Amino acid sequence: MIKTIISILNKIILQFKKNNKDNYSGNFFLVRIKKEKGNIINLTNGSFKKTFIEISGYGNSIKSTNGLIEHSQIAISGQNNTLYIAENVKLRQANIIIRGSNCNITIGKSTTFGGVRIVNVGKENNVEIGKDCLFSDHIEIWASDTHSIFNSKNEKINKELPVYIGDKVWVGSRVTILKGTKINDGAIVGMGTIVSKDIPKKTISVGVPNKVIKENVHWSLEY
Repeated sequence: MIKTIISILNKIILQFKKNNKDNYSGNFFLVRIKKEKGNIINLTNGSFKKTFIEISGYGNSIKSTNGLIEHSQIAISGQNNTLYIAENVKLRQANIIIRGSNCNITIGKSTTFGGVRIVNVGKENNVEIGKDCLFSDHIEIWASDTHSIFNSKNEKINKELPVYIGDKVWVGSRVTILKGTKINDGAIVGMGTIVSKDIPKKTISVGVPNKVIKENVHWSLEY
């Protein structure tokens, strides 16, 4: 009963805070939003629990529909950055950071996370995650180093680079995925792997750095 009352009050508070382009619907429980004017949030027809969302700057947007977001933190700052979460995504224990300009994170339909940190900082950079993926816990996805490094000529030498993860990729616990890498459809990434180079489709890759150990495999949620 108490939880239901808190959920109703939470939704009422969010409705008062929204602007004309925002949309909040579904089940909200202990969700807190801090947003500057000129940004858009659309959280619709899903379950949103114990999550803090903070957006500063201008022209930034978040969209999630028919999914689950719980025990998570989302921080976006800068200009024209987007976080798009497709239908039926389950996002648990997530820490998502987007900072800069024209940076995007896209999560495909029916992808599930047990625990993840996704960082995209810089300019015109993307993190794209496909549909039907399965991520375990303590996953790290880094599309940038977050701080600049310069050579003796004062030239930046650690430019941000995109991360692409295809459809139906299975990522084990404590995997780190570094900038500029591509994990192709159907790949499996073993526990504790550091992904610093591309992974072919339908392979198993493990190690530090990652190395393919099996080819032509497929996986299923059934045991």
